[in-house]
Amino acid sequence: QADNIFTPQQEDFRLFMNMPLSLAGMITNVINIIVFLDSEMRTQLVNHFLLALSISDFLLLLFNFFFNIFPVIATMSTSVALQDSYPLILWYAYPLALITQTCGVYFTVLVSVHRYLGVCHPFRAKRWVSSQPVRIAIAFSILFSVALNVPTWMELDVARCYSHQWKQSLRTITLTALKASRLYLLIAKAIIYTIVMFLIPFTVLIVVNIRIIAALKQSTHLRTMHSSARMENRSKMLQNFQLLKASKYSDVFSKFSRLSNVTPGMKPSPANLKGGLRDRSVTFMLLAIVLIFLICNVIPFLNNCVEAYRIYTSSEDVEDTVGSDDREPQAWFDISVELGNILISLNSSSSLFVYLFFSSKYRSIIKQWLGLQRRTRVNGVALTTAVAAQKALELGMVPEEAERRERRRSNFGVGRGGGRGGGLGGGFVSRPRLASTGSRKVQMQLMITSRTSSQPESIDEAVEDEFLEMESKE
Repeated sequence: QADNIFTPQQEDFRLFMNMPLSLAGMITNVINIIVFLDSEMRTQLVNHFLLALSISDFLLLLFNFFFNIFPVIATMSTSVALQDSYPLILWYAYPLALITQTCGVYFTVLVSVHRYLGVCHPFRAKRWVSSQPVRIAIAFSILFSVALNVPTWMELDVARCYSHQWKQSLRTITLTALKASRLYLLIAKAIIYTIVMFLIPFTVLIVVNIRIIAALKQSTHLRTMHSSARMENRSKMLQNFQLLKASKYSDVFSKFSRLSNVTPGMKPSPANLKGGLRDRSVTFMLLAIVLIFLICNVIPFLNNCVEAYRIYTSSEDVEDTVGSDDREPQAWFDISVELGNILISLNSSSSLFVYLFFSSKYRSIIKQWLGLQRRTRVNGVALTTAVAAQKALELGMVPEEAERRERRRSNFGVGRGGGRGGGLGGGFVSRPRLASTGSRKVQMQLMITSRTSSQPESIDEAVEDEFLEMESKE
């Protein structure tokens, strides 16, 4: 009979807790999808993973609605059409929900691995991680999820059965012989599902995020030590800075100082500080997403372990797994399963609040939608040209310009020297070498004083060692 398919506890959990959460989660994930499709968000590769995760969360909540909630609504209704249609809808929604759940799990793993490479191996990440590998990883995750859940299409079947309540033949959902097989349940559900959906993702997420947290702590410690060392050497660096300002390259050095925001106190520019804070904020945001994922999947993991144990200790006939003496434990297990489904819906619905809390760019786009902030269009070509020009200035213009100025001054000195051409001529031949050495010192001094928080400290040490070695030779 239709009114005995679901227990009162299952109806309450699904209608009053899971349904509002799923509907709200679908709305929040639509917002996430629209935001991550914005041109400002597509510039970062990590947002490609977050876009894919938002799409999988939306589809998971949608299929979860038709798999868990819609059958309850249909069986409680007096509509013959709903009574007849829900088994067919459930047959489609069940494997699709499992596919999207698998996608969401491995998209979360990809996000963590991507951030691990960016934090712990930044130079390798720049070489390895580009748009094409990201698309390949997302596509591979989708194909893997589909392949893993192909057997679930053969677990349920739809058959017609005469209903005494409705006095006509209606569709009903039944278990296939594959689903009733103990060997299949033991291999597919107890072993493969537990390893692929819980053990591998949990292990990777825990190990990777522990490494990320350790790297953040080490970075904070090194930054504190480096700041202390820079304060101790402040007087020496200020003296070198004053000597450079008083040298023959003072005009070039002053221009570069104004362009690159280099100050005598060796402080990084506000833009660089903002970039470093943004990177740390993204890292904390992804750590929060992973933490919510792990917490919300603890109860489903325990439920899966209990179910695997019951499958292992059961007989061949799956219908005999619940006897008359196991009614009360089965009722508690059903409640635990409903709580696990609610937590999975919560995990898929809560990402918007994490993005709002940690991502300033996400908040900015939301404010633009609400009319609270005007969108400022950035000329990408002009910005790229400006950055390239500044890098060229840092690496090439200062030494070349300094050498050209030195040659002009030397030529001017030769013209004024007149009859002392021999002595001045010898000086003129040797001066370019001195100019080249001096220019290299200027360049190294600029690299030392204009260091940002994102530049590796090993570069600073190498530059400082070479600078001190050149000073000792002179």
